[in-house]
Amino acid sequence: MIAQIQGQLISKEPTRVVVSVGGIGFELLVPLSTSRQLPNCGEPVTLLVVFKIDRSGVQLYGFSTPEEKEVFELLTSVKGVGPKAALNLLSRWPPEEITTAIRQGKTELLRSAPGIGPKKVDAILKRFSESVPVGVATPADLCKPTTIADALNALVSLGLTRKEAQERLNKLKITPEMNLQDILKQALAQKG
Repeated sequence: MIAQIQGQLISKEPTRVVVSVGGIGFELLVPLSTSRQLPNCGEPVTLLVVFKIDRSGVQLYGFSTPEEKEVFELLTSVKGVGPKAALNLLSRWPPEEITTAIRQGKTELLRSAPGIGPKKVDAILKRFSESVPVGVATPADLCKPTTIADALNALVSLGLTRKEAQERLNKLKITPEMNLQDILKQALAQKG
């Protein structure tokens, strides 16, 4: 798993960069918010990375802040919301505004990005209304994809397919008080 890349920025487009590390060029897709913060080509750069495998192959996504990465993982954990839609949202809005919009049910902000229509907005709101009790959660509570991502990876390493693991996690009522061990215990207690 690649979590971070540090190297020399050798190519920079608005939503695509190439970072050279040890003579190997890694191509990453980035939101505009990250792109705007990048140095000029030829200068050193460090990006937080999300590594994804899909039908088209392996893709790396780069972020300049942990908050951007967490919101990206949060959004892409929702069925039907892909990396492109998540990058579009992050290109338009800061991570804090996105999590606040989810918590407050502000559908217009979520729908403002290309690739996020009413069905995806409903899926996002449904996913997080099921997992976080209303009135208890704060935007920071919504943004705990690291724990969810860790649980997903742990379930996959225990032999479940990624789809099976995600389905089990989607069925849970995850509260802010739950830690990784609690989530795994409940997910493993489900019958597949």
